[in-house]
Amino acid sequence: MTPDTEQNSQILSVRKQSRTLQQIPLEEEVELNAQPQQGLNFRPILRTVQRKVLLILGITALSTAAGAFLDSQSSSPMYQGGFQMLVEPVTSEQRRADPNAIITGDVKDAKGAELDYSTIFEILTGAGTLSDIAEQIKAEYPNSEFNPGQLKEGLTVERLKSEQFGGDTKIIQISYQDENGELVESVLQTTAQKYLKYSLEERKSRIDQGVQFIDDQIPDLQKQVNSLQEELQKLQKQHNLIDPENQGGELFTKVREIETEQLATGRELQELKALEQNLENQLNLTPSEAIAASALSEDPSYQQLLQELKTVESEIATESTRFQPDSPQIQALEEKRQNFQNLITQEILRILGQNTSGAVNNPQVLAFQNPTRLNLIQKLVETTNQIQVLETRFLAIARNKNEVELQAANFPEIAGRYNKIKRDLDIKTKTLDQLLTKRETLRVEAAQNTVPWELIVEPYVILGPDGKPMPLPSESKLLLLGVAGGLFVGVVLAILWEKLHNIFYSTEDIEDTTKLPLLGKIPLEKSLKRARKAPRFGRTNKANHNSYPASFLFLEAFESLYANIRFRFSEQPVRSLVICSAGSGDGKSIIALNLAKTAAAMGQQVLLVDANLRSPAGLHIQLGLPNSEGLSELLENRLTVNELLERSLVTDNLFVLTAGQPLPDSPKRLASSQMQHLMDKFQAKFDLVIYDTPNLTDYTDANFIAANTNGILMVTAVRKTKQSLVQQSLEQLNTFGLFILGVVANRVKSSSLTQPPQPPPEFFSREEEEEEEVTEEYIEVMQEKS
Repeated sequence: MTPDTEQNSQILSVRKQSRTLQQIPLEEEVELNAQPQQGLNFRPILRTVQRKVLLILGITALSTAAGAFLDSQSSSPMYQGGFQMLVEPVTSEQRRADPNAIITGDVKDAKGAELDYSTIFEILTGAGTLSDIAEQIKAEYPNSEFNPGQLKEGLTVERLKSEQFGGDTKIIQISYQDENGELVESVLQTTAQKYLKYSLEERKSRIDQGVQFIDDQIPDLQKQVNSLQEELQKLQKQHNLIDPENQGGELFTKVREIETEQLATGRELQELKALEQNLENQLNLTPSEAIAASALSEDPSYQQLLQELKTVESEIATESTRFQPDSPQIQALEEKRQNFQNLITQEILRILGQNTSGAVNNPQVLAFQNPTRLNLIQKLVETTNQIQVLETRFLAIARNKNEVELQAANFPEIAGRYNKIKRDLDIKTKTLDQLLTKRETLRVEAAQNTVPWELIVEPYVILGPDGKPMPLPSESKLLLLGVAGGLFVGVVLAILWEKLHNIFYSTEDIEDTTKLPLLGKIPLEKSLKRARKAPRFGRTNKANHNSYPASFLFLEAFESLYANIRFRFSEQPVRSLVICSAGSGDGKSIIALNLAKTAAAMGQQVLLVDANLRSPAGLHIQLGLPNSEGLSELLENRLTVNELLERSLVTDNLFVLTAGQPLPDSPKRLASSQMQHLMDKFQAKFDLVIYDTPNLTDYTDANFIAANTNGILMVTAVRKTKQSLVQQSLEQLNTFGLFILGVVANRVKSSSLTQPPQPPPEFFSREEEEEEEVTEEYIEVMQEKS
């Protein structure tokens, strides 16, 4: 594993182990630090133009001068002329003679047939028309290289607008320009004659050709219409078609009605068959047997024979008690009974006939039928008859259904053929009507277009006082190109110049690049370069906020910075923060010291920690403190916190912990649990803890410390800090999930800030008294080392 990879892993590990100091979740931090997607931002370009306006104006002036020189050397004089033509009638007499007015009988209708000017202009400037004109000019000037392209480039045809009365006129303006004045006049004369010829002959010829084309198409189209009409009539007659759409609906409705009737008949048939089966079971008779039983019951001769047979059987039963079966008396009665049975059988055959003689095999047929059974027999016979009627009806419905279904199945094909023929007939008929209408329209238009165009302004060329063609004023195209090109090149060079320098020129550049809130703008403090010694701890006179050697605008900037930090994050107050920068020399130590003093002056218990264990040469020098012992010794457990914390004489609420001796393995020490324990103690004891750390580009120390704080305050120096370094540092912080509170712009020009109220008079007197105490070189060295 490489050293960088190991350090990154340690940073992430420390970040995850943070317990109380970091109150914003990692996911929210990454979302807060993420740069929002925006559209095109032209503000940086506008600021670049504003800053480099002299460079841009200089380049523009040079290119404009070059364009003017080239324009004067290369431009040739141009000559122009033109003529005007009236292409529509304007007087009432002319409108009365118009063909449309003659047809409609209304003079106003002639206005509805105005020319299609766009089409006319396309024809007048088309290749065919211009080629004819160019050939005539070529014949007039054999040595000339005149061609249709040259003619088209210089020719202009447009509809004349009335400037005085407004609106379009019925006049067309034709103009032409060229380097040869005599050629311009010749071209205009030839063009005018060509356009008049077009109005008299060529347009009429084209209309006649259109009429002839229509006449050629009409016979064949009429033949197709007649054929389709005959085919349609034949199909209607064959299939009895009047309205296929309605007939199709009626046919399918009829199918549904037949199906409904078939279902009802089948249901009734099933009910009657069930009734028949029930009656048969009750009577124990089939329908034929029931008919036989009914016939026998109603025949008097048969009934009389049955009575006589019963009488004989009764006598046999009586005599059998007195005589033996073979006695003459019994034998005579048996013979008599047999005779009656034969007579009964003959009577059954007579009544029922030969076909129903088998019915007598059922004893119930020959039995006596009481009124109840006779009523049931009658119902059975009626039910059987109804079943036969319904079966016949059911078969007839089925046959009718098959026929209608066959018609319905074939109807779509027939209807499709009908619709296709009808559609083709409609198209052909419509086309025929359109051709006939168009033919009449063309004939009317041919009569109308025989009215020639009128040349109201003869071809002319602009002449000078000497009577010769006068050239047109120069348009100075190269001059305009020089101005535009100079501006463009100047802007591009200005942008490239600032891109190569790769620094921030203003606070707006910082905001656009970082996409982070700008919490403070610290002005460039010139008083730091004057001889003034910083206050030391242990002095007998008590220092205060106004005794710090700085301008009132400088102090106001830090009060605004502290207010932004305190109130912007009021829901989750900032208890600890890291002051860092992308590169060295951006003034982060001065920011850390003055922010700590400002917070302490506001009544906060503040601890300022010099966490630059690489090369501690900042805060202890500015505060006049020894640096023999500090944070390094605390991390090695050689001293306690109370032994090293010093109260500042600037204000009672400010305490300072110096860096101590440099440590070669500072990232490892800052990522240790000992450091995290110390930071927990600092935050528990103080209202605000500020850590001054090494720069982010060269070292990773600030990342380990920031993982256990409420966020990072990025210091960026105007006209000093590299934009690429800041972007690289922000990407690194986002990768580690470290929350960035915002950005502080340092060394901002005072002229770009709003001037605050003037400080008290004693501020200036105190400043003058202490001005001779420190050399200028001492303060400059301090700023560079910070």
